[in-house]
Amino acid sequence: MKNIFCSILFVLTTLSFVQTFAQTTQNGNEDLKRRLSFLADDKMKGRAAGSKEDREAAKYIALELGKLGFVPLIGENPLVNFEFTLYREVGYGSKLNIANTSLLEGTDFSVLPESPVAEVSSQFVFVERYDSLPGNLAGKVALIQSVRDSIPFKVTSLKDKGVSAIIFFSKEDINANRKGGTTSISVPAIQVSSNTAANMLASEDKNIYIKSVVHSVKGRSQNVIMQLKGINAGNSVLIGAHYDHIGTGGAGSGSMAPKMTEIHNGADDNASGVAAAIEIGKSLSGIKDSLKYNIIVSAFGGEERGLLGSKYAADTLKALNMLPRLMINLDMVGRLSEERLQVGGTGTFLMADSIVSRINRTFQFKLSMTKDGYGPSDHASFYTAGVPVLYFTTGVHKQYHTPYDDVELINFPGLAKVSDFVTAVVKDVAISTKIPEYQKVAAPSTPGRASFKVTLGLIPDFTYEKGDGFRVGSVTDGKPAQKGGMMAGDIITAINSKIVLNIYDYMARLGELKAGEKVEVKLMREGKEIKLNIEL
Repeated sequence: MKNIFCSILFVLTTLSFVQTFAQTTQNGNEDLKRRLSFLADDKMKGRAAGSKEDREAAKYIALELGKLGFVPLIGENPLVNFEFTLYREVGYGSKLNIANTSLLEGTDFSVLPESPVAEVSSQFVFVERYDSLPGNLAGKVALIQSVRDSIPFKVTSLKDKGVSAIIFFSKEDINANRKGGTTSISVPAIQVSSNTAANMLASEDKNIYIKSVVHSVKGRSQNVIMQLKGINAGNSVLIGAHYDHIGTGGAGSGSMAPKMTEIHNGADDNASGVAAAIEIGKSLSGIKDSLKYNIIVSAFGGEERGLLGSKYAADTLKALNMLPRLMINLDMVGRLSEERLQVGGTGTFLMADSIVSRINRTFQFKLSMTKDGYGPSDHASFYTAGVPVLYFTTGVHKQYHTPYDDVELINFPGLAKVSDFVTAVVKDVAISTKIPEYQKVAAPSTPGRASFKVTLGLIPDFTYEKGDGFRVGSVTDGKPAQKGGMMAGDIITAINSKIVLNIYDYMARLGELKAGEKVEVKLMREGKEIKLNIEL
């Protein structure tokens, strides 16, 4: 009888809560629009990680949550800082001497910013065909014809032949940009003009002196991590969304219009997710006295640079024994069309799919559900840390990562409906004493996402920059690496006895492998060298 009474009470409470949605929709729409419009305004200049506007966005989010009764989760500051590499930059003092003649930096040559700090004195050899490398390259400088963007992917095979540096030329003008990517290649790479290359080939003196002066420029971003305490709650549900975007775009930013250096406002990606997360927090703050779980709302920085903020947050909370029992991720939820809503992670804990489906009877979305907890968004950082997840998105559109992802295209009634739906899902868990039970789900194969014939099933740790290996960010369940015993945090140093110093080396080694092959992977784990035999 008690169970029947509790069931009836639960249904009545849920119906009452859903009715409240209709009463507050207009106010919700206004708050959603106000918060989203602030984050996606031109004044925020695209909220690039590490920028002044990035910090302003984080402070604004913390202020909005504070008005709703949320308090810092860790210490007294709602902003939890983390450091990352903004870019690599060529310093002053780089040199290129050919046949004892000093060349002028920026006019005759430029150093690729991804180059390591190095000093090389040798002779150059012209490598006419990259696909048929000569065998006499040990210690030499390779002169090759190549466009600049291809160089990082050609370094590994040349390094395997013993090359100590690379000089390249093409029909492109000298690129004097001193700033570049975040990852170092294993040998210095120098671009020279076509005229300089022609003079080198005509000269009998093959002596070369190279000095590359390069350093990493560090930036700082922050996660907003705040909580609303329930009744005697020891467990928590975390609602998260990344607030950063890609600034003014340009090459290497991830822009789908890389030649356009204009403000990318990121209204849908992901001002929409942040606005929704705050709105959900507001709805739950109104019923906090009935919540059996603490509610954490977190806005992550650095997502566009490789889930940096969410990984830092998950690692920090794990170290503090404060991981949530469920993580909800909202990424691009502002462009609802034809009532289509995608929900990921419905296999990551028991009853997830039934909870989502049952609540959807009221909302009537056309749901597309996937079971795994992986993917290129912040929920993956928590799922690989052992936390069940649900991931909500209204999907990608043609304005994705372009300057045209603006407030005017946001479907605010749809965004409010998605926010209400997610609120109902969180409430279903948070008023219960049941704990979501974590389940491992193998990631589905994703044909066409890479040109490799095989995959180990790894996600890189983009924060690792030591140049002594490729550090594993996470290992996908059911894939060869996991089956072979690899773990998150392992540093791969060699595959089939071929050295791996960085992500470019790793991709090159991966491209040499075939399905069904058994490979030996050498790695460092907690200071100890380990060898794994992995079947692809």
